[in-house]
Amino acid sequence: MFDSDLFANERSEGGELIVEMNLLFNRYDWGMKSAVGELSLKTEYAEDDRNETLFPDAVIFADVAKNAPLMGWEFKMPDVKIDDPELYSNALDKANRMGTQVFVLWNFQYAAVYEKNEDGWPLEPTRFFREFDSILTSRQNVHSNKNEWKQQLYDVLAYLNLELLGQKFEVAPIEFNIENYVSTIANKLSPEVATNFLQSSDTRLKARMRKWRKSEQAELIEVGKNESDEKVASAFARNVIIRWVNRIIFAHLLKSKQNSINALLIRFSKNADIVEFAKDLNCAVKKTDFYTILHVEDYEDELPQRVATNLNEFNLYLANTDFSNVSEKFVSRLLESLVDVTVRELMGLYTTPVNLAKFLVGITVQNTEGNFADLTTGSGTIAHAIQSLLKSNGKSEDFVHNHVWASDRFGYPLQIANLNLTSPDSFNLKNIVFQRNVMSLKVGEKISIVDPALGGLTPVKIPSFDYIISNLPFIGSNDRNDEDQSYVNELLERFNDLDNKTDLYQAIILHFASLLNNQPNARVGVITSNSWTKVKKNYKSFFKTLTSIFDVEMVVQPKRGRWFQNAAVMTTILVLKFKTTDTNPLTRFIMIKEGLTSPTGYVDKIDDLIDDIKLSESNDLYCQQVLSLNEIKEYLNMGISVEALFDDISWLGLLKTKMSPLSNYLEGGRGTRTGGDSIFIMDSKKVDDDYAVPYLQTIKDVTSFEVGKTRHYYFYTKDNLTTIEERGEKKTLQYLKSVQMSPSAINRQERFGDKWFNADQAPQYADFITSINPQDRYFWSRMIPRSAVNQRVTAFRIKKSFHNDIEVLHAILNSLPAQYMLAASGFGRGQGVTDLTKDGIIQIYIPSLDELSTSEKNKIVELWQTVKYKPVPRVMEQIEDVAWVNFNKEILKIYGLNIDVFDSMSKALVDLLERRSSAKSVVG
Repeated sequence: MFDSDLFANERSEGGELIVEMNLLFNRYDWGMKSAVGELSLKTEYAEDDRNETLFPDAVIFADVAKNAPLMGWEFKMPDVKIDDPELYSNALDKANRMGTQVFVLWNFQYAAVYEKNEDGWPLEPTRFFREFDSILTSRQNVHSNKNEWKQQLYDVLAYLNLELLGQKFEVAPIEFNIENYVSTIANKLSPEVATNFLQSSDTRLKARMRKWRKSEQAELIEVGKNESDEKVASAFARNVIIRWVNRIIFAHLLKSKQNSINALLIRFSKNADIVEFAKDLNCAVKKTDFYTILHVEDYEDELPQRVATNLNEFNLYLANTDFSNVSEKFVSRLLESLVDVTVRELMGLYTTPVNLAKFLVGITVQNTEGNFADLTTGSGTIAHAIQSLLKSNGKSEDFVHNHVWASDRFGYPLQIANLNLTSPDSFNLKNIVFQRNVMSLKVGEKISIVDPALGGLTPVKIPSFDYIISNLPFIGSNDRNDEDQSYVNELLERFNDLDNKTDLYQAIILHFASLLNNQPNARVGVITSNSWTKVKKNYKSFFKTLTSIFDVEMVVQPKRGRWFQNAAVMTTILVLKFKTTDTNPLTRFIMIKEGLTSPTGYVDKIDDLIDDIKLSESNDLYCQQVLSLNEIKEYLNMGISVEALFDDISWLGLLKTKMSPLSNYLEGGRGTRTGGDSIFIMDSKKVDDDYAVPYLQTIKDVTSFEVGKTRHYYFYTKDNLTTIEERGEKKTLQYLKSVQMSPSAINRQERFGDKWFNADQAPQYADFITSINPQDRYFWSRMIPRSAVNQRVTAFRIKKSFHNDIEVLHAILNSLPAQYMLAASGFGRGQGVTDLTKDGIIQIYIPSLDELSTSEKNKIVELWQTVKYKPVPRVMEQIEDVAWVNFNKEILKIYGLNIDVFDSMSKALVDLLERRSSAKSVVG
């Protein structure tokens, strides 16, 4: 007998088995109401290998509408053993896909029921049926003994009904388990699609995959610099499959309202032709406003036939489900689940947490009239939060869908954004979702949106927005493309405080000014990286740039931790409005208690938190500092970053008149850039003395306040090889020979030829060093004698006019006021460290030497001797150490301050550092 005959028999008996199931369900008042099956067998192109199918041979539902799956059954004939490992494995995979808690293996001779328990799926059957095992031994016997297998079927179903009544398992509603469907279908089909793409001879396809990965997906997740074609193809294939699954689900939700959608689903169910299906969808979107959900991009229809068949199997599974009378709650849950799983699978890194989106929208919106926009919408979480706020304030669906705008530069996230903005009541309303680079948008520009009510393209003009609320992309200046660079260049001409290192998100905020309505209630509310909070060279600050066109109403950050757990990025919220006539407006620096973005956080208290912040009422979930613009600028002009303004630093007012810029006393900045550390940094003196410079490689090795001998040497010479040979520097020649074939040396030989062993920079010497990325130690060490240091170490030298004061300066640099100013000049990174720059350090203010008499200088040097020989302590240890406390209090007294200031000053430093450190592990 041919295989096709075997499968025909199996199909025939399977079909009869399902008919018998439904007869029993009609006859008995059981918790099981309907069964469907043979989903993979209804197309003429179906594969014979049924182990490749996505769904069981039969699915039993708890409802006639088939929205509540209970279990799957796998059918075989007696010649397949009931304990066949592959049979069990496939059934288990399909049960996990549907989220069901029981499955049945049936070969007519035996029936094995497997019920999931607290420990997971059992390896042995929960119940085994074998009453007629001596009769139902072959295919022929199955045909001739139908009463027996029907009796066994009754016994199994009756047992399952009792188990259901006993709550041993429960239904797996489609709307709650759609995440399983999406993820497991993607897991199953993506590898074959990726292989198909890799084997394609179409070079444009591979170029498209690489471009997509490096640009579109890289804006939403972390992407490696030089990824293999296999990794790129795998990511692209997963994207393609998930987009297909989303299209099919959404099309089934639409089919009862759109006859054309229903017709194309039926055609696909009959022929499994993915190319024709794609053409039909692309034709349909011309009349329905779901272009970004249903439209099929180039290459997305280039799928192996087996994959197309599997997608059609999913289509057939949903075709058996009656969506026409489901509740709004069902549709809402299904769409929410679909959004959640797609966000997690494809764009989880920088996606805005739902609670954070609600909070941002809540504190930004002053009035629910007007036009609202999220112009870097990503997955549409913020735009959805805007919709929710408007609806909760009585706005109609029609108003919402005419006044909420969402766009993104890439089409990739817009499918999920459009899903996010769709509700059961809005299938016949347009979603204003479109693809555009935010930097190119202009008020009055026309875009085209399909209006389902009209069945065609409708032109709409971009208005001036009353509210622009977005989570802005975390793209640094080094990763800008040419298009963005051109927009940034235009802004650089308008804003003198900006430079080419301006991040894209900063340029976007400034561009929003051209799109914002000039009404008093109009606001910009954005989530950004906190990199803007630093003070740049010459005390330039993005805050100052903002205040040239906006009043900064609020700056918000978590009190501890970080809001985005999948990315090591610290973020802030900015709420802005156009400048008013007030020349010295107030800014609220607000810190939110940790837990806002935690799944188990204070969800039920967010509304109260938003209300209290709006009304400036007290609430345990937030604290704030309120500063005037003049006060803020005064702090910035002392080198203090915006991040430090969240703490009470009013004590600084007592000291600021007695402080001076560090640049009055020191010069220099970064250490030596070698161009090839493995060649030029030596752990011993491997070259002749004239070419070996004592060298500090890393400040991590420094544990004392004075560094005498270093562990490394810097190989530096301007001489050429001929000169070295003429001088008879044999040790150097021998060293060059030993390293000349190293990868670094070969690279330099290709770039510099015979001068490959001439380092990039002459030794940069330092009197004082401090860390660029400190974590829990803030200190200055003195190099005795002055020595060369690595570029990862600061290299500051005392000016000649203050050389006699070098020891007193060393003491002042390690005093609490200078420690605080050093820490406050930087900003926290997601890894829990502080990011400092040489330009930022050199312009901080420290207690002035000019304020000191000779006797006071001598007193400070004397005090310094009591602590400088101690190992460099952690800040937390230092503020508890009696000797250090006394040292600092005496310094404060010398500068005319009450020693009680020590407590306020140390608290400000500790709070700042603990907040930064918490970013490593705390959910903000």
